[in-house]
Amino acid sequence: MGEPRVLVVGAGVSGVLLARRLRDAGADAVLIGPHGSGAAGRPADATAASGGLVRAFEPDPAARSLAAASLAELLADPSLATAAGWRRTGSLYLLDAAAAAGVDGAEVLTRDEVAHRFGFAGLPDGTVGVWEDRAGYLDPDRLRRTVLRGLGRTETAPVARLDDRVVELRDGRRLTGDLVVVAAGAWTPRLLRAAGLPTSLRTKHIQYAHHVTGVAELPCFVDETSGLYGRPAGPGRVLLGLPSDRWDVDPPSPEPDAALAARVLTVAARRLPGLDPRPAGPPVSAADCYSEPAGLALRHVSGAVHTFTGGSGGAAKTVLAASRLAATALLNTRTAIPVPHGQTEAD
Repeated sequence: MGEPRVLVVGAGVSGVLLARRLRDAGADAVLIGPHGSGAAGRPADATAASGGLVRAFEPDPAARSLAAASLAELLADPSLATAAGWRRTGSLYLLDAAAAAGVDGAEVLTRDEVAHRFGFAGLPDGTVGVWEDRAGYLDPDRLRRTVLRGLGRTETAPVARLDDRVVELRDGRRLTGDLVVVAAGAWTPRLLRAAGLPTSLRTKHIQYAHHVTGVAELPCFVDETSGLYGRPAGPGRVLLGLPSDRWDVDPPSPEPDAALAARVLTVAARRLPGLDPRPAGPPVSAADCYSEPAGLALRHVSGAVHTFTGGSGGAAKTVLAASRLAATALLNTRTAIPVPHGQTEAD
């Protein structure tokens, strides 16, 4: 029995990397969906909009394992790092001390040390900083484009609908495979519901903006105590954002949330009083897919259909390891390929 033919729907960085992992393992992987960004500078998907933060630490142990493996692969492969536009800046993750217990391979800083070294102010009592010198950020859209050039079989026509082992394109063609994996980010829930398939996936708004500052570059950071996150964005510039509370938004590009953009400036002034950020252009606004529990992972839907999504704007830190894990699971016929009705595994 040969390797399965897998139809991967969605050409974001998750779908592209999954198709590449499958192809490298000898499978017949067909990547389906438009490639690239939207018009007028507005990103068409979460890959184009992603800030690309990559670090090993995550509060959740399962996510931490994937993030650590992804960072290790990036650091061990210079050609991959170049393809991904990798920038090593260090990463600072601020959270309650109890949630940072058991951290390996990173320096845990007290609240006072965080204030002294990085200028953060007003942190609650009990806050610590997990500092990773080797972390940084990449360009997911650049990584997508590089990996796409090495894929042999791609279909750029939009998907009209999907079925158990069939993907119908808007140009009328029908592609068949042994497995269908929907890795279409914010479009995933819509495609599943149109096919009459069950899903608890939801779309969520993601937004950040670039700012001009009067200080030296900060590292990549996440401040769980306020929700603020950021990373360097070039000399004298920083990317800043807060989590959005807008759910079930319609892809591809939701209208920017002016109130959220204003709140970013208020929180940044409180946490980093020396920063003085000034917006440099309109916010970047997009939608992504959210799962519960959150995180990029392969999930079985029904029959031969799976999803590979759920990162909600933060998949860059785990996508390398998660795509490898997903490809391995898909090629393990005993756990990932449903047995046709009326047959047994021995058949």
